[in-house]
Amino acid sequence: MIVSKKRRVGAGLGAAALALALMTACSSSDDSQTPSEPEAPMTEHDMHATTDESTPTPGASADPATTITIRNFAFGLPGSVSPGETLTVVNEDSAEHSVTADSEDLFDVDIEAGATGTVTVPDEPGTYSFHCVYHPEMTGVLTVE
Repeated sequence: MIVSKKRRVGAGLGAAALALALMTACSSSDDSQTPSEPEAPMTEHDMHATTDESTPTPGASADPATTITIRNFAFGLPGSVSPGETLTVVNEDSAEHSVTADSEDLFDVDIEAGATGTVTVPDEPGTYSFHCVYHPEMTGVLTVE
């Protein structure tokens, strides 16, 4: 059977039109639906959403002047604090730590991994050494003025 060139072109155009019609039908949308908003990227706060809401999340905007931050098995301390002041202790590590005075049982608080606690500093001005009971190499000195 001999097929003319004209017939082959016509068949090709018909197939292209059919393919275009199918693509248009598959991609059409229902105008009655409202398009959804693009999902916002996950924030640091979202990643810690399972923590107790009454406890500030590690990395939250805590006042550095009244915060002891535990990160990478080290204490980050404020420059100096006022007598009797309550400090926030933020444990950003994956291990439990403590803030324990070296002498006189002045303060001792355990902070679970990823949790936050508080410690009240002594009423008398001076320098007060402390450590972590779980990791004795972790030490610090509070300056009370």
